Amino acid sequence: MKCLVLDTDLLVGFLRGEERAVRFLDSLWGRGEEPALSSIVVYELYRGAVRRGRRHVEAVRELERLLPVLPLDGRAARLAAEMEEDLRRRGLRVDVRDLLIAATAMANGCGVATCNVRHFGRVEALRVEKWC
Repeated sequence: MKCLVLDTDLLVGFLRGEERAVRFLDSLWGRGEEPALSSIVVYELYRGAVRRGRRHVEAVRELERLLPVLPLDGRAARLAAEMEEDLRRRGLRVDVRDLLIAATAMANGCGVATCNVRHFGRVEALRVEKWC
């Protein structure tokens, strides 16, 4: 079974009930993809939810209960540093949080599902799937 880390944009769409996000998530299990969260994505979700109130925080907690959360561990941190240096040498940049999400996915043998294909696509060897 393949693993796919869900980016924040997908999960926000899902939590808002956007049909295309819901359809995409429903399709994952049917095609043998195991969805997961990055601890960085969980941070980004809580960051927005805390501003919006208790109901939103509870929705993020429910996602944490339903999906495995992959930590930013030492291996992912090293991969992120290596990716950042590779991008720097190629004259490219990626937001540090996206870089940490990508590194967490790669450290766990996963791809990333996102709308931000432009940035995530700069990371060589990362499987990126556009959901929108």
